[in-house]
Amino acid sequence: MEQSVRRTGLNIRSIVVGLVIINVFIFLLTQFNTFPVPERLLNGFLQKGKPDLAYAARRYGFFISLFSLFPVMIRDQGWFWQFLTYMFLHGSIFHLFFNMYALFLFGRPLEQRWGWKEFLFFYLTTGIGAGIVTFFWNLMRNPFIPTIGASGAIFGIVLAFGLEFPETVLLLFFIIPVRAKYAAFIFGGIELVMILTGSLQGIGHLTHLAGLLFGYLYYLFRIRGVRIRTHRISRKSTKPGLLLVNRDALIQKALKVREKLARGQLLSRSEHSFLNKLRESYRNSRNGICGEEEFDVNVEFCKKCDDFRACLYRYIIEQL
Repeated sequence: MEQSVRRTGLNIRSIVVGLVIINVFIFLLTQFNTFPVPERLLNGFLQKGKPDLAYAARRYGFFISLFSLFPVMIRDQGWFWQFLTYMFLHGSIFHLFFNMYALFLFGRPLEQRWGWKEFLFFYLTTGIGAGIVTFFWNLMRNPFIPTIGASGAIFGIVLAFGLEFPETVLLLFFIIPVRAKYAAFIFGGIELVMILTGSLQGIGHLTHLAGLLFGYLYYLFRIRGVRIRTHRISRKSTKPGLLLVNRDALIQKALKVREKLARGQLLSRSEHSFLNKLRESYRNSRNGICGEEEFDVNVEFCKKCDDFRACLYRYIIEQL
């Protein structure tokens, strides 16, 4: 039973795993294949009296010109899809590795807690929001600077992880232990210093800060906001009675399963089935479940919540 629970972290149906695979595939496609810029496109730029666009396209190549966050192309050509596609391009194996490592490390717990649809919407919204800020910033500075990479969305994910799992200890730079709730502030401070001092040119420091900003706004108004509204509705609309009686029975089953797992005992067939049903609720939770410290099996407020079974499953697997 212990192995079946842990396998959920590596589920190939995970949207996080899917995003990693897509990014790796696109990186390999662009690194090992040369795609020349179509002469028709270059001639079109020249005919429109825009030789600077033709020069930029020749300089950066087909994929960068068409799919990176290229302010001059968005402004003059209306290629607005670049606000999305720039997130899937990476310039080097190290750029790709660190982004995908962070995406998997911090993204999987968030996906399990929120559900894959909510996580994907968060990822895309944060990345696109960071891209919009970067577009206007580079448009004022130099519109011929293309931006690539998922770092804006990744910084938003790091922030959300710190808000959802604040007491988790991370190894900053693989060496320094720090609690997750402080990690986003540390990274944000570093990025701000880099912008003010002009250090490490060629890295999108503003994109990273914008990712933190949009990640926080999304979390504040969407994730946290939905939870508050859901709990208020639950308090007003749910009356004690049969619902609480049924959930009291669930609690008794959960406590028994939790105790057996803590002792390393085997579960019966009915207990396996019960745990699988709770796991399904955990996977399908759409509103986002509370933090572990907020859940109490004996509090009526929790019993009335729509995500009670999801929280109950997490409560049980803490024993593993």
